[in-house]
Amino acid sequence: MAPATGRMRRRLRSWRLLLAALLTAWAGLASPALADRLQEIQDRGHVIVGVKEDYAPFGFRDAEGTLVGYDVDVARGFAEAIGVDVELVPVTSANRLQKVGRGEIDIVAATMGDTRSRRELVTMIEPQYYGDGANVLLRDSAKIGTWADLRGHTVCGLQGSLWNRLAKQRLLLDVTAFNSTREASQALRNGHCVGWIYDEVLLLHEIETGDWEGYSVSLPTRFVLPWAVAIAKEEGGGSLDQLMGDTLAQWHRDGFLQSLEEKWGLPPSPFLRDARTTWQEVDEGGELKCQRNEQGQWPLECREVALVTGSGIGGLSGFSLTIMEVTGLDISILYDPLDRDVFLYGLGLTALLSLITVVGSVVLGVLFGWLMHRRVPGVSHFLRAFSEFMRMTPPLLQLYIVFFGLGGVLLALGFTLDAFLVAAVVLSLYAASSNAIAFSLAADVAAAGGRKLRFTPRDVQRALVLCYAAVMGNSANIVKATGMASTLALPELVHASTSIVAEKGNADVMMNLLLICYFVLVIITVQLFRRFERGRAVAR
Repeated sequence: MAPATGRMRRRLRSWRLLLAALLTAWAGLASPALADRLQEIQDRGHVIVGVKEDYAPFGFRDAEGTLVGYDVDVARGFAEAIGVDVELVPVTSANRLQKVGRGEIDIVAATMGDTRSRRELVTMIEPQYYGDGANVLLRDSAKIGTWADLRGHTVCGLQGSLWNRLAKQRLLLDVTAFNSTREASQALRNGHCVGWIYDEVLLLHEIETGDWEGYSVSLPTRFVLPWAVAIAKEEGGGSLDQLMGDTLAQWHRDGFLQSLEEKWGLPPSPFLRDARTTWQEVDEGGELKCQRNEQGQWPLECREVALVTGSGIGGLSGFSLTIMEVTGLDISILYDPLDRDVFLYGLGLTALLSLITVVGSVVLGVLFGWLMHRRVPGVSHFLRAFSEFMRMTPPLLQLYIVFFGLGGVLLALGFTLDAFLVAAVVLSLYAASSNAIAFSLAADVAAAGGRKLRFTPRDVQRALVLCYAAVMGNSANIVKATGMASTLALPELVHASTSIVAEKGNADVMMNLLLICYFVLVIITVQLFRRFERGRAVAR
């Protein structure tokens, strides 16, 4: 038995040596990959950092148009730590994750809350560099004293902001998200919402500008969350991650971040105060407690524990998460109930808007076209001029003029415009203008011997047969155009999809789902027209 045992031991030793060699080779290949981005930055001579340009005092443009602010100084500090120059690139809440994920920027320092879902997309540098919570800018006359009082009212938000999701999920608030701070603030002024939910520090800064007389930020701060600087997901644990984390730890210890807070007139942040205490703390031997271990990680007591722990999920949610881990496809509407509800609601709203605009455009097109064909004095000339104007004016411009332009005038008179109603009317009239001209020409052709058509089912049908293809094409196009309603913060399909992308960063999945949904809606529209045509043919 001894010889056999000896051979077995030698084989086991050989396998161990082979495994060790493979692991060593893998480590040798992996280490340079992790160091690539830092080495690339140093070879390039500058680091590309994404910052905001519409969020004073963290990232904004001064009188000369130069990007300045708290986050800009943080970006310059990282460049100095790396030993290179800095190139600043403006980003928004909606595109910052995608830009760093695609490698368009090296670092993003843009008021981004650190969450577990975002950690699935990028590497959040620890420690975090700031912390803030949510609040609401309210009109004093709104008589809102608590967060619970906001239920039943519409609250304006900014697309991509984490607060929208938390307010909907935890407080059951109705949040309408706009594309920019300018649009959100204008919507609040125009009465489209009772308040504007956003980062408390920004809202307080808005109040200090003096442009918000009659408004205040008076609710208790909610959802206090640390902000993190982020780099690409694959750089986690690499030399760039390590260097930036060490730099931030030192900034907490020496008070650099608090000096920036004072420089930019920010109120003292409890987060920075507590972080400085944590990162300065020493043990009995005088050594810093918050130092990296042999694996290069910070001690658990120095980290945000809620962000580094998690729980398993079963069922469809667990299956979809497994798909994401294996393939990288983040189908969040399968595992995230809020994303699913947002998407399905948006799909239903788009289908309803499509139905209304198609029916409205056909009915109005026939009516306008018949009046134009009948040459009704005054009316036909007006309708022809109106139709030409409507179909030559971009529908997006029409939506803006009516919702923000006319809406501002009506607000002064005590009225507000509903976004869905505006979209339905404007898009219906836009498509109806083309249908009207097509029907008018078809009616002229259908009229025999100079006889004008009467407004009877038979005569209308004769004209529709001649312009059938044009009306069907206009209907298909207006279904696709319903996506423009997202500019009014109407939570239809495009708005819902971009909201999910802004939070999850799964643009590849959501844009393909969006394409499929619109393709199906257009196919359904065309098939309904064809079924109508087949039914008419059978009736003959």
